Amino acid sequence: MSSDFAFWKRSAGDSEEVFDNLAEGDTRGLVVSPDVLRFREELLTRWPDVDDVLEPSRFDLEEEPDDAGKYVLLTLSVRQLDYLSEILDMAKRNGLVGFSGVAGEPI
Repeated sequence: MSSDFAFWKRSAGDSEEVFDNLAEGDTRGLVVSPDVLRFREELLTRWPDVDDVLEPSRFDLEEEPDDAGKYVLLTLSVRQLDYLSEILDMAKRNGLVGFSGVAGEPI
């Protein structure tokens, strides 16, 4: 069992649409932001184990390096859901918005 959460700075669509597009690998409506890069780095520093559940993956970034600054998509395991409160705080501090796939609502 896992839960998906996506974060980004700004987008051209509503959050559910952006989330659905990310699930299909479509990042066209997203803007590159240093805040997303900072958030990604903070996540990996705080919880190195999220590297395995973080998108875009290192492999993805070889083809689309700008995506690292566009979004973060996490597929958290039940155990990793303990991180969620702090992850949401980090996202807020970095001025990010997002969508919870499990709740079906904006973050």
